[in-house]
Amino acid sequence: MNRQFTASGVPELVFGRGVFEQLSQHVAPLGRHILVVGDAYMKDHPSLMKEVTDKLLVQGLQVEHVLALAKQTFDACNEIAQKVDLDKIDCVVSIGGGRAVDTGKLVARQCPHVCVPTTAGTGAPMNGVIFGGLGGAVATYGDALLPRVVLGDPGFLDEMDRDDFAARSLAVLMLLVEAYVSPKASVLSDALVWSGLEAFVRGFVRGVEGEADGRDEVFYASLMAGVGAGQAGFGLTHRLGAAVEQETGLTYAQSCGSLCAEVSNIQLEMLGELLPDSEAMDKYAMVGELLAERPFENREEAYASLIGTLRRWIARLELPRFSLEEGRIEEMCALIIQNWDEQVLPVRLTHDDVIEVVLRRNTQA
Repeated sequence: MNRQFTASGVPELVFGRGVFEQLSQHVAPLGRHILVVGDAYMKDHPSLMKEVTDKLLVQGLQVEHVLALAKQTFDACNEIAQKVDLDKIDCVVSIGGGRAVDTGKLVARQCPHVCVPTTAGTGAPMNGVIFGGLGGAVATYGDALLPRVVLGDPGFLDEMDRDDFAARSLAVLMLLVEAYVSPKASVLSDALVWSGLEAFVRGFVRGVEGEADGRDEVFYASLMAGVGAGQAGFGLTHRLGAAVEQETGLTYAQSCGSLCAEVSNIQLEMLGELLPDSEAMDKYAMVGELLAERPFENREEAYASLIGTLRRWIARLELPRFSLEEGRIEEMCALIIQNWDEQVLPVRLTHDDVIEVVLRRNTQA
């Protein structure tokens, strides 16, 4: 853990069931011309766009709305810029998943940005990072693109189906774990990320079973995952998951969930071989004990429990494998290694190590 560190900012977070109803009171003081940015979630819930528009119109605000549907975030931003005179916009409201939020960040460069996340995912509202999509590329802008306010209403997760919730939850878990073991982790990021890990443990199983309070916990965990990613970086699960999403019919959450056990396993194997006394090894053991909700006699038992737990969840939830040709896997992994920020990994992985992770979940292996 870095005792000396520089922390980037986090937005004002208003969290709890029903806070979505406060939208107009947070937006009205920020200007008269409002741009609402949605994504596929908003497209699938057209009544929500009307509800949002009505909430703002009743305050005497002028409202335009657009959908960020392009596969890549920067493409979505460019399409919106061609349709809307952004110089006349006083405030951007983004509602949806990571695509809407990240597009909103780019569109709102010169004005306040209010986020209403509707999914448990990468925690995009809680940092100034843009997830570009292609190859899992990310661009970090720090406080320059940090939203002004985040209205975190976990009620949006109530209608999420079991399989989607489960896959997204495992993606959230891995974002938390990899931010926790990152060399960029600090006293501050560790405290917030650990609170997210604790919330995940309290809520995951109950949330998969459809209990509202369990989903509330996972929703909070996803927001802390966003803080962790903004402070300590995105780990290998995110990069591989994003790349597999681009190459297959799986969603980002399914890809991350499918890969999470093998990514953790290979990193533990390499840490044990190269850096057995590293702080990351201690942190992985702590995560293993947290997920098992009991202490172990030694670190090896904690590691085995961690990997075993992840593999059991993947099997029970029937998270899909994928089918990629070996040549394409090599190209994909080479691109990840080439553009990798090594400071976010607790141990250096080779090209062959990364390929091995993918092959363990590939049906053509």
